[in-house]
Amino acid sequence: MNVDLNELLDEKLVKFDLPGNTKDEVIKSIGVFMYEAGKVIDMERYIEGVFQREKECTTGIGNGVAIPHCKNDAVREAGFALVKLKNSIEWDSLDGKPVNYVIMLAAPDTEDNVHLRILSQLAKNLMDEDFLNTLTHAKSIEEIRRLFKGGC
Repeated sequence: MNVDLNELLDEKLVKFDLPGNTKDEVIKSIGVFMYEAGKVIDMERYIEGVFQREKECTTGIGNGVAIPHCKNDAVREAGFALVKLKNSIEWDSLDGKPVNYVIMLAAPDTEDNVHLRILSQLAKNLMDEDFLNTLTHAKSIEEIRRLFKGGC
């Protein structure tokens, strides 16, 4: 069952040229955005959950993209942030290359595993070179919305 990424897209969670020099800095910054957008109710527990997931296996999927994520009870409602970094950073990516685009997910600890559906839809879209190129070069929320309407 597909997830409508456009429906989950929250303008408060789309950032361009986010400063940050390390994976930890970026995850913490995005955790703040998730909290401020009302997606998470306990920012510290959410961020710790993302760090725990990173310890299990890198979320740097390659092609300059990382998809850190967390499913726990600190999350009020499923969502994701789209963040273009000001500078590329090391992320222990599968292809050994730095990351310049982060898609960070938050999912409540529920039986429906919505995060797996979101991850699956994103992975499917990111395998499409045109989708990936358009997403990582988008300069406005409108461009991203158009992409998700066409790509999802």
